[in-house]
Amino acid sequence: MKNKKLIFGITAALLPLVFLAIVELSLWLIDAYPQVPLFIEVTENGKDFVQINSQVGERYFNKNLMPVPNLYPQKFTTQKGKNTLRIFCMGGSTTAGFPYEMTVPFPQQLKFLLNAADHPDQEFEVINLGLSAINSFTVVDWIPEVLKHEPDLILLYMGHNEFYGAYGTGSTISFGNNARITRAILKLQKLRLVQLINATLRKLNKPPASTINPTLMEKVIADKFIPGNSVLRMKTQENFASNLDVILGACQSAGVPVILSDLVSNIRDQIPLDVTSNPSNTASHAHELYLKGLNEFGQGDTATAYISLSRAMNADEVPFRANNFINEILHRKAIQFKLPIVNMENAFRHASKTGLPGHDLFCDHLHPNPLGYHLMARQFLATINGANFLSGKSKAPTSGRPLFVTNLDWEIGSLRIFKLINRWPFGNREVDYSEYSASIDENTGRIAKSFLLDHHIWGKAHSEMADFYLDQADLLHAGAEFMAILEMYPEKIEYYGKLVDNAMKTQQWELVKQTCLKALPRTTAKGMFYFNLALAHQESGDLKQAITYTQRAIEAPELTRSQSANIYFTYALLLLDAKKNMDAILVLEALVAEVPDFVQAQKLLQRLKG
Repeated sequence: MKNKKLIFGITAALLPLVFLAIVELSLWLIDAYPQVPLFIEVTENGKDFVQINSQVGERYFNKNLMPVPNLYPQKFTTQKGKNTLRIFCMGGSTTAGFPYEMTVPFPQQLKFLLNAADHPDQEFEVINLGLSAINSFTVVDWIPEVLKHEPDLILLYMGHNEFYGAYGTGSTISFGNNARITRAILKLQKLRLVQLINATLRKLNKPPASTINPTLMEKVIADKFIPGNSVLRMKTQENFASNLDVILGACQSAGVPVILSDLVSNIRDQIPLDVTSNPSNTASHAHELYLKGLNEFGQGDTATAYISLSRAMNADEVPFRANNFINEILHRKAIQFKLPIVNMENAFRHASKTGLPGHDLFCDHLHPNPLGYHLMARQFLATINGANFLSGKSKAPTSGRPLFVTNLDWEIGSLRIFKLINRWPFGNREVDYSEYSASIDENTGRIAKSFLLDHHIWGKAHSEMADFYLDQADLLHAGAEFMAILEMYPEKIEYYGKLVDNAMKTQQWELVKQTCLKALPRTTAKGMFYFNLALAHQESGDLKQAITYTQRAIEAPELTRSQSANIYFTYALLLLDAKKNMDAILVLEALVAEVPDFVQAQKLLQRLKG
């Protein structure tokens, strides 16, 4: 009797679990309610690629309640090449490159630097997994999926969002402040039954009525003020260290190397946010330290000013900027796991003209401007070199200027920051873009507004900017726009032709050569690229190559009658320069026979025969 009761009790207890398992299996069989994937598989022109899912932010952010940050849908090859170095960059909005995009973020600048170096036996895939308003919990969630795609190296730049990012100690998106519980729930989120429940709950949530369009920063914050000696501060540091153990442990077990970086912030030109968010709070300890640091800087004592301004950042009760404790944890973990770490804080300090990083390298409280993002890429490259990941040593350009970044990119960032500084914690008023004053000029500002407010495509905006410069006969700036477009969209063949035409007008013959050589493998219409390549070699005095490329141009089937005649005539001139007069005569005779109204060819032929 007792055994029957025991069996009945166990059966009764297991029935709910069996029911849930049946529901989970049923959802799986009909492929219903899968978790939003980090990567998706795509096929283009018969080739298989893995693409970053731009909507993966919906795992963590309810789109019915707040704007959801997006990842750029970057693609990389499904089958990694034998000589490919695949680098994943992970972190928050700084890794994403906010408030800029495309060419500016440090992962893309790193890719440019690697491509510009001489590594003939290596190819590079630098994959940007930076997403705004996430912290180390999201990286914990993503790491298993990243490790499946054969990374050769992972770069981590994270820590600013440990308070306010999703699942942070001061965030509206939270499962409590216990790291283990949060990580366990994130694992459960992979179940389809849990996704079904989440989808149902999210449909029931309706956004509150508001006349002001809030930023993501405003929507994710629960505890606006977190005192420096609070339990939340200690818990945040504990959670960050714990998450780093999980992330670095997983990478170590998979044999994937990691490079860490400490964090940098604007300490000179950013008033503590517990004052900007509450202007009456001028007696805050952070503000006192900030004013003390400015006074010391004014007296020329930069070293002491750096200490005071850093202490002001640490004491800020609105801790969007990671304090020094976060950096201490990063350095401690680098030692514990025997990993290289970029001393980014020191690099920014040395790069700043005053020794106190401010608006010379930052566009707001913690996001670098294009100069700062390029500096980050150089520092990561130096560490990659030091760790011997490359077949040879890469040397960064000596200028320190960001690569393929134009005035329009600076303006787009400036416009985004305009919205940011009008909202909490920098201000509290509705954003009126009519009050925006362009940082470059009115036309650049107009195109930047069109791009951001009308949801235009980045490439289209740069094309419009190039057209404006062409109308103004500003060929150098127009060429920079074409180069930026091609670096991000190398498949857009029409821009190779525009860049070549522009470079020829400005007599940039090396650029003509490089552009033609990049275009030729990507197009079937090769004739004019071969011909322009020939002209570039002619201008640089390489007659032999000029003749060779002209011969290849002649063979192109897509040439018009006029193009073909012009190429044949140039071929004859090149032969004459090479002292091959009889060959030139034969070419001219064929040309005159085909195009009898080509007066120049007739006259030259008559002169040669005479």
